[in-house]
Amino acid sequence: MGNPPNTPWPQQPGPPYGPPPSMPPGGHGPGWPPGPVGPVGPVGPVGPPPRRNGAGLAIALATGGLVLVLIVVAAVVLAARDDDGGGGGGGGAQARPKAGEIKGGALATPGPDGSLTMARPGVTGPVVDVYEDFACPHCGAFDRMHDPMLKDLAVSGRAKVVFRPVVIFGSTNEPAHSNSLRAAAALRCVPDGARWLSYQDALYAHQPPSLNDKGYATSDLVSYAVPFGLTGDGFKKCVTSQRHASEVTTVSQGYIAAGLQGTPSVRVNGRMLSSTETASPETLRRAIEAAS
Repeated sequence: MGNPPNTPWPQQPGPPYGPPPSMPPGGHGPGWPPGPVGPVGPVGPVGPPPRRNGAGLAIALATGGLVLVLIVVAAVVLAARDDDGGGGGGGGAQARPKAGEIKGGALATPGPDGSLTMARPGVTGPVVDVYEDFACPHCGAFDRMHDPMLKDLAVSGRAKVVFRPVVIFGSTNEPAHSNSLRAAAALRCVPDGARWLSYQDALYAHQPPSLNDKGYATSDLVSYAVPFGLTGDGFKKCVTSQRHASEVTTVSQGYIAAGLQGTPSVRVNGRMLSSTETASPETLRRAIEAAS
């Protein structure tokens, strides 16, 4: 089930993604040292798969070139409502995140666990859970490869897509652990679902070039949101203080305790897909449609 730990995903065709990016020594392949996992937190609506033995948490995906494209900027029509966390200069408490409408009538709805559900009203399945780590270059390649197709399924009412940010790296795996934590905590500060999607793509566009490079400074995380109208003091303070870091850690530990082996990973109606099923947008689409 899924990609075996410490096994790289098969390489995909070059165009339009180009050759796989170079990995630092001790990268995602065999020998990547596992980080410690702390106390287990609550888990979202994901049933625990059978446990596996083996060292380390695998980062799994066939990569392409790091073509940095903000897909959502072109594909998503923001219907965000103003609040203290967004435009304007209010200094009060940040508003609770709310649903935002995206192009085609689908809703992007943030969840209390830091996830985001993308679906047309009334659509309940098939449920596609996408687990992603913002420090993981392969997750960025996965997003660029599959994101347009996943949005198409959601907008057309053929799937309910749930993005689940996770910090898959243990605290000894620096700077990847802290990079991922800062990015995921900042994403929780975004006040509505439509801009959540745009900010997610901005995070992938500004990924550190490798697992050994420090990135996602809080000042940069604030600046990434300016094009989406997130300029209020509430948003800035939320990001710079890393207000949601402990929540991100708790949820991530819950996913790992429930059996998450690596990122990116995809479940459809609770079943973990294999690397073959996620090898291309076409194979992933077929796996999703087969579960309808």
